[in-house]
Amino acid sequence: DNAGNPSEFSPLLPDAPTEDRIGTAVLAMEAGAAAAVAWFSALTYIQTHLVAESTATTVAEIDPRSFDVNVMVYGSVLGSAFAGCTAWVLMATIPSSYRRGGLSMVAALGGTVLGAGLTVPGRDRPFVLLVLAVAFSAVAVWFGRRAVRSWK
Repeated sequence: DNAGNPSEFSPLLPDAPTEDRIGTAVLAMEAGAAAAVAWFSALTYIQTHLVAESTATTVAEIDPRSFDVNVMVYGSVLGSAFAGCTAWVLMATIPSSYRRGGLSMVAALGGTVLGAGLTVPGRDRPFVLLVLAVAFSAVAVWFGRRAVRSWK
């Protein structure tokens, strides 16, 4: 056995992680994605009420600077950032910023796609959007608590 021989090739670098944090990363990503669905459910709920109050009847009458247009544009960007930051914070025990950042972006983008897929069909049913927002908020908190417990 040449395990102690320093001249032997090792695929692991000297700064390779010594702890397995895959469970923490998966839980944090799930929490981030669930937070994105909750965010987009609430955002779509707000947007449907704003559009219902709009007086525009044609596309030409829509003011691109109006609040009901911009709440969805800026809300979508903020929702993705919120989901990514949620995952980032929950991966605090992972020392590599590169890995945390990449996994956080995957969680944010995956949650955004999932949120769009679940909320767009429900935009005509406000109650469904509220149920989605509450349910996925609870799921995000549940996964987040499990991620924090996995830090030990």
